[in-house]
Amino acid sequence: MEKLLKNGEVYFNTVEYFRKNDVGDYLRGDFAEGLKYSQLINFRSPSLEEFGIKFRNAKINGDTDISHLFSMYMVTSEFWEGKIHFDKRILEFGDYALIINPREFLEKVMKASKYEIKYGPAVYYKTPPIPISLNSFSKREEFKYQNEFRFVINSSSKKPIIIKIGDISDIATMIPTETLLKIEFLKN
Repeated sequence: MEKLLKNGEVYFNTVEYFRKNDVGDYLRGDFAEGLKYSQLINFRSPSLEEFGIKFRNAKINGDTDISHLFSMYMVTSEFWEGKIHFDKRILEFGDYALIINPREFLEKVMKASKYEIKYGPAVYYKTPPIPISLNSFSKREEFKYQNEFRFVINSSSKKPIIIKIGDISDIATMIPTETLLKIEFLKN
């Protein structure tokens, strides 16, 4: 958190990292990360089947293994409309949260990057059945409480990528995460 706030280090890890680090960590890992629909009949994935999930027509998309992700929690208009509230599971993200001006943050990331970056909200899908087409923005519905906004870089690097955007303390502030549970959004 401090590295992001004070040094502006935006840390992108690989999709493969998030898929392989799901063992017991349902916060940062997702064993279905990078899954893509395929016409392969009776495809088997022992790592997925150990969770009791069997896909007849699915495969891991090798192209997404070289994608790199940076994810943020996103406050949407649904908060302002009173339709959703922060889920208490966000406390598991850590003791502190950064409140960031999204437009200025996005501009800084895009300006500092030497990579092509795609960005947008995660799209949550129900399992099963597997949708016909998944991509780096697809995420299982059980993670919907994370309200994720993703930045995606496609790179041949198997190592994390760090983009340095400089100190963002002028556009961000750090608060205790538990404070988010007490926030009330006022309708205009």
